[in-house]
Amino acid sequence: MNKKPLSVFILALLLTAVPGVMAHGNAYDDPASQGEPVKSVVEVGVVNASNYDATITLLDTVRGDEAMQRLKSANAALKPPRNGYEYLLARVRFELEGRAVSEQGTFMLWSSPFQWLANSSDFRQYDGASATAPEPALMGPVHAGETKEGWLVFEVEQ
Repeated sequence: MNKKPLSVFILALLLTAVPGVMAHGNAYDDPASQGEPVKSVVEVGVVNASNYDATITLLDTVRGDEAMQRLKSANAALKPPRNGYEYLLARVRFELEGRAVSEQGTFMLWSSPFQWLANSSDFRQYDGASATAPEPALMGPVHAGETKEGWLVFEVEQ
């Protein structure tokens, strides 16, 4: 079966590139390779918001039957993907660094399918899927100076 290659560019909706700077890995037409860290910035806080440096690294991907088996292990009631689609699992490392010693903010990684995106090699965008990710899932609080790794779930064209 000929599967369209999925770009390894995984993008958090809440992450923003520094204006005027598009480094390798931060652009749709120049995605980072698996294992290559991508640096970005997140804003933490509402009233007294601060910018924090974030580094996101795609560690592994699994799709097709193997992804379906792992997802069924996490939730036996999992519905199959839409016709012509399959599940894609992405294992991601998320690192958060404050820009000052006094910055102790927390960034929340949610299980929302809208916080993360996957892009195909022809620039089509796929939102996260509403499915329970296998453990460890990439969700929960990440405090300044911490790193979290886990799985994300996408539904992508076969």
